[in-house]
Amino acid sequence: LTNPSWALLSISITTIWMNIGFTFLILLGGLQSIASSLYESADIDGAGYFYQLRRITIPMLSPTLFFVVTVAIINAFQTFGQIDILTQGGPVNSTNLVVYSIYREAFVNYKFGSASAQAVLLFIVILLMTFLQFKFGERKVHYQ
Repeated sequence: LTNPSWALLSISITTIWMNIGFTFLILLGGLQSIASSLYESADIDGAGYFYQLRRITIPMLSPTLFFVVTVAIINAFQTFGQIDILTQGGPVNSTNLVVYSIYREAFVNYKFGSASAQAVLLFIVILLMTFLQFKFGERKVHYQ
């Protein structure tokens, strides 16, 4: 955490580790909602594992995957607690990301106008990313 080239990677790994449980539970629920009759029919037809994965599991899991990816992207932009606890902006500002910069501008430097402008820009970026994901990613989602 004291090396500028490794600090952001360390925070990224801890953030992934922190959010992997939520992702696992959502994907487990999505897997359990797939009807077993689809797999039984594929077994009778002689389909192998990878064929079932490609033709049954992934298409039936696509709404869940779409949700998980959307939430993960939004959470990636909102990483604050890990940065504050582990590095507080990091060595040579290497982990001073947008959310932590907003915090420092508002509550350390008392520049509320600058912090508000950064927060609005962060909101717009997250909104655009979500909109683009809905526009281009939802085409590949197969609902039952």
